Amino acid sequence: MYRKILILILCVLTLNYSCHRSSSQRNLRTLPEPPQYFSEGKAEDQGSVMPVANSKNEHIKIAFLAMETNPWWTPVKAGVMEAKELLKDFNTEVDWIVAGDRHTADVFGIAIEAAMAQNYDGIICLAGDEGVIPFINKAVDAGVAIATYNSETNKESKRAFFVGADNYQQGRICGEKMGQLIGGKGKVGIITGFFAVEAHELRRNGFKDALSEKYPEVKIIGEVENTDLADIAYNQANDFMSSFPDLSGIYITASGQFGAATAVRDYGKKGLVNVVCHDFLPETMGLVKEGVIQAIIDQSTKLQGRDTVIRLYNYIAGGIVPPFGKMLLDTPVATPENFNQYWPD
Repeated sequence: MYRKILILILCVLTLNYSCHRSSSQRNLRTLPEPPQYFSEGKAEDQGSVMPVANSKNEHIKIAFLAMETNPWWTPVKAGVMEAKELLKDFNTEVDWIVAGDRHTADVFGIAIEAAMAQNYDGIICLAGDEGVIPFINKAVDAGVAIATYNSETNKESKRAFFVGADNYQQGRICGEKMGQLIGGKGKVGIITGFFAVEAHELRRNGFKDALSEKYPEVKIIGEVENTDLADIAYNQANDFMSSFPDLSGIYITASGQFGAATAVRDYGKKGLVNVVCHDFLPETMGLVKEGVIQAIIDQSTKLQGRDTVIRLYNYIAGGIVPPFGKMLLDTPVATPENFNQYWPD
Protein backbone atom coordinates (compact mmCIF):
# COMPACT_ATOMS: atom_id res chain seq x y z
CA MET A 1 0.00 0.00 0.00
CA TYR A 2 2.75 2.45 1.04
CA ARG A 3 4.71 1.49 -2.08
CA LYS A 4 1.71 2.46 -4.28
CA ILE A 5 1.32 5.80 -2.47
CA LEU A 6 5.04 6.56 -2.88
CA ILE A 7 4.87 5.75 -6.60
CA LEU A 8 1.85 8.07 -6.95
CA ILE A 9 3.66 10.92 -5.15
CA LEU A 10 6.73 10.46 -7.34
CA CYS A 11 4.55 10.56 -10.46
CA VAL A 12 2.90 13.81 -9.34
CA LEU A 13 6.26 15.39 -8.51
CA THR A 14 7.68 14.29 -11.86
CA LEU A 15 4.68 15.75 -13.70
CA ASN A 16 4.99 19.06 -11.81
CA TYR A 17 8.70 19.25 -12.55
CA SER A 18 8.11 18.46 -16.18
CA CYS A 19 5.44 21.18 -16.50
CA HIS A 20 7.63 23.70 -14.70
CA ARG A 21 10.61 22.81 -16.85
CA SER A 22 8.56 23.07 -20.04
CA SER A 23 7.20 26.45 -18.94
CA SER A 24 10.69 27.75 -18.14
CA GLN A 25 12.10 26.52 -21.43
CA ARG A 26 9.37 28.26 -23.40
CA ASN A 27 10.11 31.59 -21.75
CA LEU A 28 13.91 31.35 -21.82
CA ARG A 29 14.21 32.02 -25.53
CA THR A 30 17.13 33.96 -26.97
CA LEU A 31 15.90 37.42 -27.94
CA PRO A 32 17.61 39.76 -30.42
CA GLU A 33 19.62 42.71 -29.16
CA PRO A 34 17.13 45.63 -29.06
CA PRO A 35 17.82 49.00 -30.70
CA GLN A 36 19.50 51.77 -28.73
CA TYR A 37 16.99 52.70 -26.03
CA PHE A 38 16.68 56.45 -26.64
CA SER A 39 17.06 56.38 -30.43
CA GLU A 40 13.90 57.66 -32.08
CA GLY A 41 12.33 58.13 -35.46
CA LYS A 42 9.42 57.25 -37.74
CA ALA A 43 9.35 54.02 -39.73
CA GLU A 44 8.47 54.04 -43.42
CA ASP A 45 6.14 51.08 -42.85
CA GLN A 46 4.13 52.86 -40.14
CA GLY A 47 0.60 51.48 -40.39
CA SER A 48 1.57 48.94 -43.05
CA VAL A 49 4.10 46.70 -41.27
CA MET A 50 3.20 43.04 -41.89
CA PRO A 51 4.09 39.76 -40.13
CA VAL A 52 7.22 37.89 -41.21
CA ALA A 53 7.32 34.11 -41.55
CA ASN A 54 7.25 32.07 -38.35
CA SER A 55 10.07 29.91 -39.68
CA LYS A 56 10.17 27.51 -36.72
CA ASN A 57 6.36 27.37 -36.61
CA GLU A 58 6.55 28.00 -32.86
CA HIS A 59 3.32 28.69 -31.02
CA ILE A 60 3.62 32.29 -29.84
CA LYS A 61 1.44 34.03 -27.26
CA ILE A 62 1.31 37.81 -26.96
CA ALA A 63 -0.52 39.69 -24.19
CA PHE A 64 -1.61 43.28 -24.78
CA LEU A 65 -2.17 44.88 -21.37
CA ALA A 66 -4.68 47.72 -21.53
CA MET A 67 -7.51 49.59 -19.85
CA GLU A 68 -11.05 50.38 -20.99
CA THR A 69 -11.77 53.46 -18.91
CA ASN A 70 -12.62 55.90 -21.72
CA PRO A 71 -13.24 56.12 -25.50
CA TRP A 72 -9.51 56.41 -26.31
CA TRP A 73 -9.17 52.67 -25.84
CA THR A 74 -11.68 51.83 -28.60
CA PRO A 75 -9.32 52.48 -31.55
CA VAL A 76 -6.40 50.92 -29.65
CA LYS A 77 -8.41 47.72 -29.25
CA ALA A 78 -9.46 47.85 -32.92
CA GLY A 79 -5.78 47.96 -33.88
CA VAL A 80 -4.97 45.00 -31.62
CA MET A 81 -7.86 43.00 -33.07
CA GLU A 82 -6.64 43.76 -36.61
CA ALA A 83 -3.18 42.44 -35.70
CA LYS A 84 -4.73 39.41 -33.99
CA GLU A 85 -6.58 38.53 -37.20
CA LEU A 86 -3.41 38.92 -39.28
CA LEU A 87 -1.44 36.66 -36.94
CA LYS A 88 -3.94 33.80 -36.91
CA ASP A 89 -2.14 32.27 -39.89
CA PHE A 90 1.23 32.49 -38.09
CA ASN A 91 0.48 30.16 -35.16
CA THR A 92 0.20 33.17 -32.86
CA GLU A 93 -2.36 34.09 -30.21
CA VAL A 94 -2.96 37.71 -29.25
CA ASP A 95 -4.97 38.48 -26.12
CA TRP A 96 -6.41 41.84 -25.11
CA ILE A 97 -6.16 41.90 -21.30
CA VAL A 98 -7.69 44.66 -19.17
CA ALA A 99 -5.07 45.25 -16.50
CA GLY A 100 -7.13 47.65 -14.40
CA ASP A 101 -8.32 51.24 -14.33
CA ARG A 102 -5.09 53.15 -13.64
CA HIS A 103 -1.73 53.59 -15.42
CA THR A 104 0.17 52.92 -12.21
CA ALA A 105 2.85 50.35 -11.36
CA ASP A 106 0.68 48.52 -8.85
CA VAL A 107 -1.78 47.77 -11.69
CA PHE A 108 0.54 47.07 -14.60
CA GLY A 109 3.25 45.40 -12.54
CA ILE A 110 0.77 42.81 -11.26
CA ALA A 111 -0.58 42.36 -14.80
CA ILE A 112 2.93 41.69 -16.16
CA GLU A 113 3.55 39.07 -13.49
CA ALA A 114 0.20 37.43 -14.21
CA ALA A 115 1.01 37.28 -17.94
CA MET A 116 4.39 35.72 -17.15
CA ALA A 117 2.68 33.08 -15.04
CA GLN A 118 0.49 32.25 -18.05
CA ASN A 119 3.58 31.72 -20.22
CA TYR A 120 3.15 34.57 -22.66
CA ASP A 121 6.12 34.93 -24.99
CA GLY A 122 5.56 38.65 -25.45
CA ILE A 123 3.91 41.33 -23.33
CA ILE A 124 2.90 44.83 -24.43
CA CYS A 125 2.23 47.37 -21.68
CA LEU A 126 2.09 50.98 -20.58
CA ALA A 127 5.18 52.12 -18.69
CA GLY A 128 4.45 55.69 -17.68
CA ASP A 129 5.14 54.93 -14.02
CA GLU A 130 8.81 54.10 -13.39
CA GLY A 131 7.68 51.60 -10.76
CA VAL A 132 6.81 49.29 -13.67
CA ILE A 133 10.48 49.03 -14.73
CA PRO A 134 11.49 46.26 -12.27
CA PHE A 135 8.59 44.14 -13.55
CA ILE A 136 9.63 44.74 -17.17
CA ASN A 137 13.23 43.85 -16.41
CA LYS A 138 12.24 40.71 -14.54
CA ALA A 139 10.15 39.55 -17.50
CA VAL A 140 12.94 40.19 -20.02
CA ASP A 141 15.43 38.35 -17.79
CA ALA A 142 13.02 35.40 -17.91
CA GLY A 143 13.07 35.43 -21.71
CA VAL A 144 9.82 37.34 -22.29
CA ALA A 145 9.90 40.03 -24.98
CA ILE A 146 8.45 43.36 -23.81
CA ALA A 147 7.26 46.32 -25.87
CA THR A 148 5.70 49.50 -24.51
CA TYR A 149 3.21 51.88 -26.09
CA ASN A 150 1.72 55.34 -25.58
CA SER A 151 3.48 56.14 -22.32
CA GLU A 152 6.83 55.26 -20.82
CA THR A 153 9.13 56.84 -18.29
CA ASN A 154 12.43 58.41 -19.32
CA LYS A 155 14.21 55.98 -17.01
CA GLU A 156 15.75 53.16 -19.07
CA SER A 157 14.40 49.60 -18.89
CA LYS A 158 15.10 46.35 -20.75
CA ARG A 159 12.07 46.65 -23.03
CA ALA A 160 12.68 46.00 -26.73
CA PHE A 161 11.01 49.12 -28.14
CA PHE A 162 8.28 51.73 -27.67
CA VAL A 163 5.51 52.71 -30.12
CA GLY A 164 3.73 56.02 -29.67
CA ALA A 165 3.92 59.78 -30.07
CA ASP A 166 6.53 62.26 -28.89
CA ASN A 167 4.47 63.50 -25.95
CA TYR A 168 6.62 66.50 -25.08
CA GLN A 169 6.53 67.71 -28.68
CA GLN A 170 2.76 67.19 -28.79
CA GLY A 171 2.44 69.43 -25.74
CA ARG A 172 4.62 72.10 -27.36
CA ILE A 173 2.48 72.06 -30.52
CA CYS A 174 -0.65 72.48 -28.39
CA GLY A 175 0.98 75.36 -26.48
CA GLU A 176 1.87 77.13 -29.71
CA LYS A 177 -1.66 76.63 -31.08
CA MET A 178 -3.18 77.99 -27.87
CA GLY A 179 -0.93 81.04 -27.95
CA GLN A 180 -1.95 81.76 -31.54
CA LEU A 181 -5.66 81.23 -30.86
CA ILE A 182 -5.81 83.65 -27.92
CA GLY A 183 -3.66 86.34 -29.52
CA GLY A 184 -0.59 85.80 -27.38
CA LYS A 185 -2.10 86.79 -24.04
CA GLY A 186 -4.84 85.72 -21.65
CA LYS A 187 -5.70 83.18 -18.97
CA VAL A 188 -5.54 79.42 -19.57
CA GLY A 189 -6.46 76.43 -17.43
CA ILE A 190 -4.94 72.95 -17.77
CA ILE A 191 -6.76 69.67 -17.14
CA THR A 192 -4.41 66.69 -17.09
CA GLY A 193 -5.19 62.99 -16.85
CA PHE A 194 -2.76 61.90 -14.14
CA PHE A 195 0.09 63.86 -12.60
CA ALA A 196 1.83 60.51 -12.05
CA VAL A 197 1.75 59.47 -15.73
CA GLU A 198 4.90 60.43 -17.62
CA ALA A 199 3.13 60.97 -20.98
CA HIS A 200 0.66 63.41 -19.44
CA GLU A 201 3.46 65.24 -17.63
CA LEU A 202 5.52 65.53 -20.81
CA ARG A 203 2.55 67.06 -22.64
CA ARG A 204 1.77 69.43 -19.78
CA ASN A 205 5.39 70.56 -19.54
CA GLY A 206 5.73 70.90 -23.30
CA PHE A 207 2.59 73.05 -23.38
CA LYS A 208 3.83 75.34 -20.61
CA ASP A 209 7.35 75.59 -22.05
CA ALA A 210 6.02 76.65 -25.46
CA LEU A 211 3.84 79.33 -23.88
CA SER A 212 6.55 80.68 -21.59
CA GLU A 213 9.06 80.87 -24.45
CA LYS A 214 6.82 82.30 -27.17
CA TYR A 215 3.83 83.82 -25.37
CA PRO A 216 5.02 85.05 -21.95
CA GLU A 217 1.87 87.14 -21.45
CA VAL A 218 -0.26 83.98 -21.21
CA LYS A 219 -1.01 83.11 -17.58
CA ILE A 220 -1.74 79.56 -16.38
CA ILE A 221 -4.49 80.03 -13.79
CA GLY A 222 -4.83 76.42 -12.65
CA GLU A 223 -3.72 72.84 -13.27
CA VAL A 224 -5.96 69.97 -12.17
CA GLU A 225 -6.12 66.19 -12.54
CA ASN A 226 -9.26 64.51 -13.90
CA THR A 227 -8.07 60.86 -13.82
CA ASP A 228 -9.01 60.62 -17.52
CA LEU A 229 -12.74 60.94 -16.76
CA ALA A 230 -15.10 63.16 -18.77
CA ASP A 231 -17.52 63.96 -15.94
CA ILE A 232 -14.70 65.22 -13.73
CA ALA A 233 -13.28 67.29 -16.61
CA TYR A 234 -16.75 68.77 -17.20
CA ASN A 235 -16.93 70.03 -13.62
CA GLN A 236 -13.34 71.29 -13.66
CA ALA A 237 -13.93 73.26 -16.84
CA ASN A 238 -17.03 74.80 -15.27
CA ASP A 239 -14.98 75.74 -12.20
CA PHE A 240 -12.36 77.44 -14.38
CA MET A 241 -15.00 79.45 -16.26
CA SER A 242 -16.96 80.48 -13.16
CA SER A 243 -13.80 81.47 -11.25
CA PHE A 244 -12.28 83.33 -14.21
CA PRO A 245 -14.99 84.98 -16.37
CA ASP A 246 -12.26 86.26 -18.71
CA LEU A 247 -10.78 82.80 -19.25
CA SER A 248 -9.27 82.50 -22.74
CA GLY A 249 -8.58 78.79 -23.08
CA ILE A 250 -8.51 75.28 -21.64
CA TYR A 251 -5.93 72.63 -22.53
CA ILE A 252 -6.70 68.96 -21.84
CA THR A 253 -3.60 66.73 -21.93
CA ALA A 254 -5.35 63.35 -22.08
CA SER A 255 -8.83 61.82 -21.88
CA GLY A 256 -11.92 63.59 -20.61
CA GLN A 257 -11.58 66.20 -23.36
CA PHE A 258 -15.19 65.54 -24.44
CA GLY A 259 -16.40 66.53 -20.96
CA ALA A 260 -14.38 69.74 -20.83
CA ALA A 261 -15.39 70.82 -24.34
CA THR A 262 -19.05 70.05 -23.65
CA ALA A 263 -18.86 72.23 -20.54
CA VAL A 264 -17.57 75.13 -22.66
CA ARG A 265 -20.49 74.71 -25.06
CA ASP A 266 -23.05 74.35 -22.25
CA TYR A 267 -21.66 77.41 -20.47
CA GLY A 268 -22.24 79.48 -23.62
CA LYS A 269 -18.51 80.07 -24.15
CA LYS A 270 -18.09 78.45 -27.57
CA GLY A 271 -15.56 80.53 -29.51
CA LEU A 272 -14.72 82.57 -26.40
CA VAL A 273 -12.91 79.87 -24.42
CA ASN A 274 -10.58 78.09 -26.83
CA VAL A 275 -10.28 74.35 -26.29
CA VAL A 276 -7.09 72.56 -27.33
CA CYS A 277 -6.80 68.83 -26.72
CA HIS A 278 -5.74 65.40 -27.99
CA ASP A 279 -7.06 62.42 -29.98
CA PHE A 280 -9.27 62.06 -33.04
CA LEU A 281 -12.32 60.24 -31.69
CA PRO A 282 -15.99 60.39 -32.72
CA GLU A 283 -16.77 62.16 -29.45
CA THR A 284 -14.15 64.85 -29.97
CA MET A 285 -14.26 65.33 -33.74
CA GLY A 286 -17.95 66.21 -33.64
CA LEU A 287 -17.04 69.09 -31.34
CA VAL A 288 -14.26 70.18 -33.69
CA LYS A 289 -16.79 70.34 -36.52
CA GLU A 290 -19.08 72.45 -34.29
CA GLY A 291 -16.22 74.84 -33.54
CA VAL A 292 -16.21 74.08 -29.81
CA ILE A 293 -12.75 72.48 -29.96
CA GLN A 294 -10.41 74.85 -31.79
CA ALA A 295 -7.44 72.50 -32.25
CA ILE A 296 -6.92 68.79 -31.63
CA ILE A 297 -3.77 66.72 -32.12
CA ASP A 298 -3.85 63.01 -32.84
CA GLN A 299 -1.36 60.29 -31.87
CA SER A 300 -2.24 57.55 -34.41
CA THR A 301 -4.06 55.69 -31.68
CA LYS A 302 -5.11 52.63 -33.68
CA LEU A 303 -1.50 52.04 -34.75
CA GLN A 304 -0.40 51.98 -31.13
CA GLY A 305 -2.35 48.73 -31.02
CA ARG A 306 -1.76 47.30 -34.49
CA ASP A 307 1.88 48.17 -35.13
CA THR A 308 3.08 47.33 -31.62
CA VAL A 309 1.64 43.81 -31.82
CA ILE A 310 3.01 43.11 -35.31
CA ARG A 311 6.46 44.49 -34.49
CA LEU A 312 6.69 42.46 -31.28
CA TYR A 313 5.67 39.29 -33.14
CA ASN A 314 8.32 40.01 -35.81
CA TYR A 315 10.89 40.57 -33.06
CA ILE A 316 10.07 37.19 -31.45
CA ALA A 317 9.43 35.04 -34.53
CA GLY A 318 11.85 36.52 -37.02
CA GLY A 319 14.44 38.38 -34.98
CA ILE A 320 13.40 41.60 -36.75
CA VAL A 321 14.70 44.54 -34.70
CA PRO A 322 12.88 47.87 -35.20
CA PRO A 323 15.15 50.67 -36.47
CA PHE A 324 14.57 52.81 -33.37
CA GLY A 325 14.06 52.28 -29.66
CA LYS A 326 11.24 54.81 -29.80
CA MET A 327 9.08 54.21 -32.86
CA LEU A 328 7.29 57.54 -33.20
CA LEU A 329 3.92 57.89 -34.92
CA ASP A 330 2.39 60.74 -36.92
CA THR A 331 0.63 63.49 -34.96
CA PRO A 332 -1.63 65.53 -37.29
CA VAL A 333 -3.52 68.58 -36.02
CA ALA A 334 -7.18 69.14 -36.92
CA THR A 335 -9.10 72.40 -36.67
CA PRO A 336 -12.61 73.45 -37.71
CA GLU A 337 -11.04 74.76 -40.95
CA ASN A 338 -9.29 71.52 -42.02
CA PHE A 339 -11.72 69.12 -40.34
CA ASN A 340 -12.78 67.30 -43.52
CA GLN A 341 -9.17 66.49 -44.39
CA TYR A 342 -8.91 64.23 -41.33
CA TRP A 343 -12.51 63.26 -40.59
CA PRO A 344 -14.60 63.27 -43.79
CA ASP A 345 -18.37 62.95 -43.39
